[in-house]
Amino acid sequence: MRFFKRTQPKFQFGTELELFTLSKDGFVLNAAPKLINTIKKNFPKVEIQKEVGKNMIEINSLPDANVPNALEKMINQLENILYCAEKENLILYPYGTYPGSYTPELNKDKKYTVKEQVFGKVRALHAARVIGLHCHYTLPWSVFDETKVLIRGLVPSKKKHSLINIYNLFIAMDPALSTFAQSSPFYQGRRMGKDARIIVYRGGKVLKNPQGVYANHPEFGGLPHYKATTEDLLELVKARFETWTTIVKKLKINVRTIIEYGSLLSTSWNPIKINAHGTMEYRGMDANNPSVIVAIGLIIKYCAREIQEENLQVIVSKEAIKNPFKRRGNAILIPPHDYVYSYLQVKGAYEGFENEAVYKYCYNLFQFAKKVIPKDRYHLLDPLNKMLKERKTTSDEIIRKAKILGYKKGKDLTNSQAAKLALMVSQDLYKDIVTTKQNLQLIRVKED
Repeated sequence: MRFFKRTQPKFQFGTELELFTLSKDGFVLNAAPKLINTIKKNFPKVEIQKEVGKNMIEINSLPDANVPNALEKMINQLENILYCAEKENLILYPYGTYPGSYTPELNKDKKYTVKEQVFGKVRALHAARVIGLHCHYTLPWSVFDETKVLIRGLVPSKKKHSLINIYNLFIAMDPALSTFAQSSPFYQGRRMGKDARIIVYRGGKVLKNPQGVYANHPEFGGLPHYKATTEDLLELVKARFETWTTIVKKLKINVRTIIEYGSLLSTSWNPIKINAHGTMEYRGMDANNPSVIVAIGLIIKYCAREIQEENLQVIVSKEAIKNPFKRRGNAILIPPHDYVYSYLQVKGAYEGFENEAVYKYCYNLFQFAKKVIPKDRYHLLDPLNKMLKERKTTSDEIIRKAKILGYKKGKDLTNSQAAKLALMVSQDLYKDIVTTKQNLQLIRVKED
């Protein structure tokens, strides 16, 4: 992901999407290095890179002021990658966790081996079994120092408020956006809930998983607390970096050699973070099909832009437990952090739309977003609208198809069942690319 340029007249948006590499018979293969080499030879301009596991790839959409344009670029790259995967007899799996049991091979880059030393081999393997979607939104003008690769300490008051309001809104939005994107009901053959990726990746006592990747160090990977000021946010960044420094020094590792981009901001893998590329990054979601990504991208971009351009205040209120994302004058109400963190995050991960509070939370965010998204983009929201009407996410659809293959509640999937299921559901990616490109083209025609 390249630096987002603050010289642009409009705020920019971009994404990172991870995918698994499978064999033609539906089993996980550590084939990412081979596939990446093929892609670079055939399509050198495709933005692709390795990830922690050799069973994973990551593709980026170059930033654009227009969400449909940014995501159309991503889809075009995805088509090229699928072409190369076909040449290598590979299938790309686009959902948060592979349903069956397997042991990935880890990449040995310094940034990955250090995390393996800090969090342990078992947790590093967990990280290589989950894939996500990351969305980037340009930070307000003058907030980010590109030379120091850090948030500025002194910025105009209005910009400060926009930064904090968007940051807190993204935290509050997490249970809703992660529920809309959920696509990981199974992990290592076992049905864990509706969002196994969150349970496995974030982990910890509140998510009932002490073996989660960041279970022992939630400051690096858990859902963060709201902040009152940019100074508080900067203190969080510094405190987290100091904690990371202390840990890695005990391992006798040179801290400066492992800090990407030379920034204190690069020691964070939280669902919401200020990124060293100069963006607000929301990374709390499962990977999913392009149509779902487009719809979620629109919500993220236009809700953030509304806060910024209308100078809205994001206010924490108990009233928002019953009426989340309610607009009141120049403010939008969000629930207290403990309710978001301890209740909605957990219920969303385990129950999804089966939980009434989670369903209403998603519905209310969707309704707020619709009021700020241009009407000519409403058709791009259809995947989320359908989810709300049917009360079913991609995870629910994967569970339904697993039952067709003989899955019984309370039982683990066999590896054979998992492979068949992976092939069945991954076919949706190809269909989704075609329809999503057609829907994005409608926007282009209207804009012309």
